[in-house]
Amino acid sequence: MIKEKYVRPAILADALELAPKMKAEDRAEILASNNASPLKALVEPFTYEKGKIYSIIGTKDEGVIGMFGCCPSQLPEYGVVWLLSSNDLYKHTRQFLKECPYWVAQMSEGYTHLFNFIDKRNWQSLKWLQFLGFEPKEEITEFGHAKIPFLLVTKEIKNVRSE
Repeated sequence: MIKEKYVRPAILADALELAPKMKAEDRAEILASNNASPLKALVEPFTYEKGKIYSIIGTKDEGVIGMFGCCPSQLPEYGVVWLLSSNDLYKHTRQFLKECPYWVAQMSEGYTHLFNFIDKRNWQSLKWLQFLGFEPKEEITEFGHAKIPFLLVTKEIKNVRSE
């Protein structure tokens, strides 16, 4: 029997599978922020020694429907969180939202804060991050490659454990 609808540690092949089916909002955000292709954005986290990278597996037919993780930043106590997905993730919204707090806790181990910059047009991502306790802290009016508005979102981590 083939296992369906679960999260596992990512492998590089997952990036090759997800890149061509990445949803339009995520494509627009990574292009605007650092002019990256979907494949480049999905492969880059594998280059961080302490990166935590996971894949979201849908049904047998859907395969990899999302990838997420946390990468170290220039400040050791701050981790950069990210999620890139296909539209198929919306078919699993209830399960995804139920499991998110667990995975955020896993990714936050060793950090006092998590953060990222979100394209202001990507309201679904912003809504999801706020559901998880992230707060918009600052708007940067000319951010990244496209020089468009992005929001800095952060989450303070309680009960920090070192790795």
